[in-house]
Amino acid sequence: MARIEPLGIHEVDDEIRHFCEEAERQSGTSASTRTYARNPGVLKALSAYRAALAREATIDPVLRELVRLKIAALNACRY
Repeated sequence: MARIEPLGIHEVDDEIRHFCEEAERQSGTSASTRTYARNPGVLKALSAYRAALAREATIDPVLRELVRLKIAALNACRY
């Protein structure tokens, strides 16, 4: 159970709503992104950080996805 409730999609500031929409498109949910949206500065910084990691990644994308799946399974998290 989440300790911090995510914002509803219509509660997210228009300036950062595209981050939530992209999360929905990529993973089918935007709950974590909508939770970060409670602090737009944090969401923007986190998004910039993730974009930099994606651009400069040295891990094969297939291996990276396998790692994500394994971590999700270990944490009993649907991914």
